[in-house]
Amino acid sequence: MHVWALAALVIEAMALVGVLGILITRRTHIAFAVGFNTMVVVAALYIFTAPPVRARHLIMLAMVLLYAAHMNWLLLFKSRQTAIGKIDTRLPPAQKLLMAVLLTNAVGWAYCLPFYFGARRTAPLSLMDGLAVLVYIVGTVIHFGSDYQKQRFKGRPGTKGKLLTTGFWGLCRHPNYFGDFLIYIAFALIGGSLWGWIAPLVNFLQYRFDAIPKNERWAAEHYGAQWEAYRKRVRMFIPFLY
Repeated sequence: MHVWALAALVIEAMALVGVLGILITRRTHIAFAVGFNTMVVVAALYIFTAPPVRARHLIMLAMVLLYAAHMNWLLLFKSRQTAIGKIDTRLPPAQKLLMAVLLTNAVGWAYCLPFYFGARRTAPLSLMDGLAVLVYIVGTVIHFGSDYQKQRFKGRPGTKGKLLTTGFWGLCRHPNYFGDFLIYIAFALIGGSLWGWIAPLVNFLQYRFDAIPKNERWAAEHYGAQWEAYRKRVRMFIPFLY
């Protein structure tokens, strides 16, 4: 069977698991977890159907596994302290089920495109691969670090109703999203194909026109004057620029 047909079977099977997870638990964090774990399965499919296994394959696999490990920790154990908790209370049941299907397909098709092309690159490792690793490390530090910083902040007494504005959160208002975006840029770089840039483009569009507006509306309602002062002082997405 052709690799694209296998990928389609895997992606839609994972989408079904996400839908069943929401029906059973009534919580959207299951759909997010299934969606991001689809990346592991599809990336492995692309890598191991393009033998022989090369150093680039192992680097991509390590990138995906580390990324998925963090997302699983966040989604399965810390989801109530993230924006996902808001989705659980505000999104109608039918939209939650649709979200499970859309998320899994977005991850499986768009986000995994760089791995398809990267797995089929036969040239030796190059400066572009080194740049990809560097961008991935920077993105991972910002992504993981900002999430960890927020978890620690929320866990300290006396922080209820207060806004985190220091550390990574002093660089931009959504450093976790920015770090995630850098990770997808790294995926596109190691993919080595123009088509692979669909992944960071979709990631950026999802944040800019969906996740960020929703979170900013909620923050404005919840933090009031604190948020307004923070919004005027700190850039939205890209530190010091945008």
